[in-house]
Amino acid sequence: MPRTVHGYLISSTKSASVSLRECRRTSQKHVYTHPDANVDIVFVHGLNGDPRRSWVGKNGTFWPTQLLPATLKSAQARILVYGYNADLFAFSNGQNASSDMIHNHAQSLLTQLTLERKFEEKTSHPIIFVCHSLGGILVKKALEISQGYINDLRSIFISTYGLMFLGTPHNGADPAKWDVILQGMVSALIPKRIMDTEAPLVRTLQKNNETLQNINIAFLDIISRFEVCMVHEIIKSDLHGTRAFVVDQGSAAPLLPNVLYFGIEANHSDMCKFDSKNSPGYLNISSTLKSWVKECVPVIRERQIVERQVEQQKPVAVTAGMHNEVNNSTLMSP
Repeated sequence: MPRTVHGYLISSTKSASVSLRECRRTSQKHVYTHPDANVDIVFVHGLNGDPRRSWVGKNGTFWPTQLLPATLKSAQARILVYGYNADLFAFSNGQNASSDMIHNHAQSLLTQLTLERKFEEKTSHPIIFVCHSLGGILVKKALEISQGYINDLRSIFISTYGLMFLGTPHNGADPAKWDVILQGMVSALIPKRIMDTEAPLVRTLQKNNETLQNINIAFLDIISRFEVCMVHEIIKSDLHGTRAFVVDQGSAAPLLPNVLYFGIEANHSDMCKFDSKNSPGYLNISSTLKSWVKECVPVIRERQIVERQVEQQKPVAVTAGMHNEVNNSTLMSP
């Protein structure tokens, strides 16, 4: 198992890990690679998170590298984290809160993941996404976009096997509680006046938001292709004097066919942070991921074969169509 020394992840001789310091807030990085890995697990954080601290427990455990590889055992995988600007407020150093539309963030995720897999020659790897909060909405949109492409970007849609949603607000949050919820997601030291509660990215998460509804409608058309697990928070969050669910069970776990559901004895922020294999929820999440890694390769390999066959037939179909048009025009000529 990798261990931490002076902030760096030290890997065993049978795996490769990178320093967490190399994980920039707005970048994609593979943080663990087993030499026999044949699956990619991609972690996508939520609102006001980043690719490092979103997955770190109270004692400093970065569980995607310090717990998960040991749990997976013979189910070898590459582990990647994706970061994007999901801030609610501006920092004193001039960094602004994100104003990108959800489409732009999803397009960036899709492009970066495609290019990384192509560069590392891992395009045949099945993909499993682990998404916290807004990250789940982002991934759903990315898969919708990927489905519509006919080039390399379509490979993400074809290769995706499983989706683990942790506290994702599929149906949005109650607008009446929205300001309180947002304020509770940042430090009490951050003045409310500098929070960007009207940013398009933030508005997407409100109940009855048109963008969110469109993403959900598109996802319902493709959900049957994936293994899906929806996880909800069981403990209310302390929202500076008020206790409430940031994402209630109805939004985090809407009833859908063939979906695995369970709750985690943690609040919204802590439900994606684990310090040990005995942390609440870790066994359910890690065992689900392990089973997906073990079963996904033949399924995705078959889909990739079918996709290549369809691509190979396209030029033939076009040529045949042009040939028929020529024959028809010849027959119609005087």
